[in-house]
Amino acid sequence: MKLLKSSTNFIMIGQIVKAMGTMGTLCFLGMPYAFGTDYFLPLAVGGNLLLLPQVYLAKQWNLVLLNVVGGGKYLFNWLF
Repeated sequence: MKLLKSSTNFIMIGQIVKAMGTMGTLCFLGMPYAFGTDYFLPLAVGGNLLLLPQVYLAKQWNLVLLNVVGGGKYLFNWLF
């Protein structure tokens, strides 16, 4: 029973991460059209943060580092 519960949780987490990745991709798709407006930086930060769990679970460490650095830069520009 414990194995089934663990397997079900892993599947649910995978589906949530996949949905977050899709939302992050949609944020990135909207970024070029928002360039020069107030919506650009929130879309950039949201896209980077929403894609982070997907690349982390896929163990694509170069993309994890790229998302952390890029998201941090956009977040810094947005806040300051």
